[in-house]
Amino acid sequence: MQENTTELDRALETEGWLGRITIPPEQRNAFAARTLALRRQLLLISVLVGLGFYTAFAAGDWFAVPDRVWLALTLRFAVILPCGLALLYWLRHARCRLIVQQYVTCAFHLLAVTLLAVLIALSDSVNALGFVFANYAVLMAMVISMALPWRLVVILAGIVVAIQALAIALGPLQLSVLQLHNIMIAIVIVGPSLCANWLIENERRRHFVLIEREENRKRQLAEQRDMLSRLAALDPLTELANRRGFHAGLESDLERYSPDNVMAIAMIDIDYFKPYNDHYGHAAGDRALRRVAQALAEAARPKGRAGRLGGEEFAIAVPGITAEEVVLYAERLRISVQRLAMAHHYSTAASVVTVSIGVALGRIPAGNTAALFEVADAALYQAKAAGRNRVVIHDLIQPVADASWRCFSAGAP
Repeated sequence: MQENTTELDRALETEGWLGRITIPPEQRNAFAARTLALRRQLLLISVLVGLGFYTAFAAGDWFAVPDRVWLALTLRFAVILPCGLALLYWLRHARCRLIVQQYVTCAFHLLAVTLLAVLIALSDSVNALGFVFANYAVLMAMVISMALPWRLVVILAGIVVAIQALAIALGPLQLSVLQLHNIMIAIVIVGPSLCANWLIENERRRHFVLIEREENRKRQLAEQRDMLSRLAALDPLTELANRRGFHAGLESDLERYSPDNVMAIAMIDIDYFKPYNDHYGHAAGDRALRRVAQALAEAARPKGRAGRLGGEEFAIAVPGITAEEVVLYAERLRISVQRLAMAHHYSTAASVVTVSIGVALGRIPAGNTAALFEVADAALYQAKAAGRNRVVIHDLIQPVADASWRCFSAGAP
């Protein structure tokens, strides 16, 4: 996405020939899609405006071509008007490519220009030359309003100029000065029209690039916020969720469960980690933390959510677990660390790195997990007091006097 923004910046800074904004290749389809509806609408408007001109100026036929007035009216109302109405219907309902619609619309306008040129060639009235101005006025409106591709605009203008020149050449007034007038009128009217088309299209491109660049920057900012949010909720050493991330994830989990659902909270502490850190060094301590975190995370899957609360203390939350399942689950967590077989000659619990685990099993009224964490923490202290490398489970669902907690030492109940 950063590359896209850079390309868009470059497109705005390094404009091409005559200040042309070049759309980056990967954005061209988006530009075409973004302006498609507008270009189709402009085609409809051009046909409506053209029909309005062709029919409204029918009254001027008695003045411009009095000797061909009925032919002029026939061409306007029997040819141009039905074709224009049919084209309007087709443009609204056709499901074809835009370029096809543009070619067909240009053909309609050229038909109208050609029919007026026929009147110039057939009429003996000098006033018929007024249609030359009318045709160029139509061309100006077409070029400016239709949002046509530049190459098509140039071709269209060339065809109109050629039609006008042919009509004058075939008309009753065989004067070379009329051809000069035709060229001059073309320069005066067509030239500015082509420039206007160029500038309007370039502004469309500039507007698209600016909008696209702004959207890219917004997406970049959103991604950066998400990344910072994830990093703020992640412990960089172990890549587990930190305290903040763990509790946030737990709250998200609780939204999918009713208060009657059972959850187990396991508080886990590495046994004699300070002597390990002091004698083996902080680098070794960090490696041990990472390996323990990875082992606990793998053993907690797929139902459990693991996190590092700080130092050598970890926590795992397991929603929807039964009293029978929690025994095997907690033992699996403890054994997963012991099986790492990381030497720890300064531990009285074992000759390898081990963990003590306190588990609280109960329901979560109103999504409040504080009580379970307190009970799990108390169970963890009991596990430590009992000699470490063991699991103590407090069952809050069936709190019977001596059966409300169970202690497992070295994997055996």
